[in-house]
Amino acid sequence: VFLVTCDLPVDSDFGSTALVAPLQFNALYTGLARGLNADIRATQAVGGTPLSLCTSHIVASHGVVTDVLNVPSDTVHAQIEHVLSSDTPDHIVPNAAKIGIVGATPSVRAVAHLLDHEAFTGPSILDVTLSGPSGEDIAEPSTTESLVNIMNRVSLVSVRRRDAELVAGMEIPTLDDAQVAVQRISQQGASAVLLRCGRLPTHFFEREGEPPNFALDLLWHEGEMALFEAPFVETNASISGRSSAYLVDVLYRLHQGAALTDAIQASKRRLADTLHQIRSIDAAQASPRFFAAFESQEGAPVHE
Repeated sequence: VFLVTCDLPVDSDFGSTALVAPLQFNALYTGLARGLNADIRATQAVGGTPLSLCTSHIVASHGVVTDVLNVPSDTVHAQIEHVLSSDTPDHIVPNAAKIGIVGATPSVRAVAHLLDHEAFTGPSILDVTLSGPSGEDIAEPSTTESLVNIMNRVSLVSVRRRDAELVAGMEIPTLDDAQVAVQRISQQGASAVLLRCGRLPTHFFEREGEPPNFALDLLWHEGEMALFEAPFVETNASISGRSSAYLVDVLYRLHQGAALTDAIQASKRRLADTLHQIRSIDAAQASPRFFAAFESQEGAPVHE
């Protein structure tokens, strides 16, 4: 494992001004900057044009789940065809894709159709999301296997620790376990896996103590393990949209031609700097201030 620290000053000079126009598959959360709403805001924050596709409607927040309704797969497929085949003069050609919540197996097949479509080129990230922060069950039981089957079609598979336990079939109480889990997920077909660990003790015998004050991510790519760490930032308010901002920024940098490790390092640093900037903000202003601060960071340069 080699360590990549993400606590350096951010240089605001970008290496490219190419427009990123990602297809974004995600759920629409009612009244929250989460899921599709967060992806749209994050894409605008990096100067891109979001091409959003709704896969489900979720009514859930603050630990209360009211409804989870998957969009019919025919409608998901129709959205894809419309975005890819539009021949209007102002048509924007998608050049990247971020796949978030896709709760039904037929909709996953529609996404697979997109990834295999000759009209689509560019980097893609599959953010495997099987459960929501309010306890909502997002994916049907058969959907996990369907998502695993498209892992080999994307540039990067990203998964947070709770969902990684389901995909890898094991608990991940320590960083040692995370190293095993990320390789298990890779063996299911993914060429690159980013396991978002959060704060985590390193070894089993350290489980009873306070974990190190770092936010950790573990990348398995081309037979090598890379550990990314950034200072853990405690904020006054719970902030929705952090993972969207992080992964959209990674996607943007991949679109610009950055190497995967460089893209993750710069994006993780940008997120940490943003959280540090707004750490004292109150709950009422948390979401809009987060995305405004994320945009103002601009990020580190991209090296080809």
